[in-house]
Amino acid sequence: VSPHPLLRESTLYLMSTKRRTFLQQVALASAATQTPAPAQTPAAPAPPPAADIAYPRVFTGRHLTAIAFPLGGVASGAISLGGRGQLRDWEIFNRPDKGNAPSYAFPAIWAQSGARKPVARVLESRIQPPYEGATGLGSKNAPGLVRLASATFTGEFPLARIDFADSTLPVRVSLEAFTPFIPHDPDESGLPVAILRYRVTNPGPAPAKVSIAWSIDNPTGRPPGSAADTRVNEYRSSSTLAGLFMHSPDLPAADPLKGSFALTALDPANAHVTYLRGWQRDRWWNSPMLFWDD
Repeated sequence: VSPHPLLRESTLYLMSTKRRTFLQQVALASAATQTPAPAQTPAAPAPPPAADIAYPRVFTGRHLTAIAFPLGGVASGAISLGGRGQLRDWEIFNRPDKGNAPSYAFPAIWAQSGARKPVARVLESRIQPPYEGATGLGSKNAPGLVRLASATFTGEFPLARIDFADSTLPVRVSLEAFTPFIPHDPDESGLPVAILRYRVTNPGPAPAKVSIAWSIDNPTGRPPGSAADTRVNEYRSSSTLAGLFMHSPDLPAADPLKGSFALTALDPANAHVTYLRGWQRDRWWNSPMLFWDD
């Protein structure tokens, strides 16, 4: 940033004056005395070579706050996977959009081992400081819901793996996230898809029941100037997919936010799939609580 012209000229003047005085003093001192050459000292030993960076790269603790692992096909935009297991930086809206994310976009896990009391957690590790943004923790990620204690992130693009840890959860859970890439096939490598594969293992002797749920506010746009929310969430299923198809049928075709988004489960024939097309509208911001109770 350039300073004010007068300030710049004043600064240069002061610098030149000090420099002239310094040179005069140095010249007088060198004319009056003769300083012997300093004795030669042995050179310092060269530092040892830096250790090789371990591969694959593994991150834990505070390092997780700086991770944004891109998911998305070639030239199809990207949704980044954060180090805690959250989705961040949704850049699928025809513009760079660091920091953007739809409201209430998070996974959750419910697990019960034998006859023990069930445990429910947001399937992310805990939110860490600094709490960025104008609203600090923010309301749109439901910070009051309990998250898992810690996570370990391993990145080997195009694959990311997160191992979660929490002593209160009766099962172990990890996440593998990726987007399909096929060498020399740009069409198949350009699918606007992010795949999240959660793996759950039961380390205990008793059988365990587990459910994983994903929540997200419909990220498509609304008609300009309209007070009504005309976005639509439709449940659709097939032999390979089952989930919610989200779109805005009343949005003009030329609008940059015209499009669709699908939140689906793969291979639904081997799972019991349930769904809510929307959270219940209620007072006092009760919607997250009602969802959590459900």
